[in-house]
Amino acid sequence: MIDAPAAAQRNRRGTAALIFAGLSLILSLIALGVASADDEDALRVQSGPDVASASQVEAVAHVTLPPGTVLLSAVYSNGLETRLSAKFRMPRSELDPFVTASKFTAPLTPGLRAVDKSHDVGQGNLWDPGSATTVAGIDEDLPTADGTRRQVLFDLDTPATVTVYLYAGRH
Repeated sequence: MIDAPAAAQRNRRGTAALIFAGLSLILSLIALGVASADDEDALRVQSGPDVASASQVEAVAHVTLPPGTVLLSAVYSNGLETRLSAKFRMPRSELDPFVTASKFTAPLTPGLRAVDKSHDVGQGNLWDPGSATTVAGIDEDLPTADGTRRQVLFDLDTPATVTVYLYAGRH
């Protein structure tokens, strides 16, 4: 004779185990789907690098590009961090006015390489601060009012122009 209460208890345990196994499978499939999602993930918190305009360079880095400036490359990424890298050329006569107008919180220091390849937000082939031989730089310890920190390398190899490598970031 079969004990009806014991059989019912075993049946409930089997049903519960089957339900938990099914839930486990569903959760595993969901986790696998999230882990294999492509870059268009809806939970993305940092934008990919995009080309920046001269006005974006000025707004993000809190600088004013002087007359005669040629923007060679500029890349911007926004999200949890704001990051911008820009390379531009300006007349040598505009170097001191540019530094003064930008209100950097650190002095222009001859020989300082404040920017290197790692500061290139877009990882492009136009970013080559290591090729400069005569340089000056600025590496701010104090951020601007909105928390932006700026680093600049001035390539002084050409007598008539200055090539500027500018990095600005805010956390």
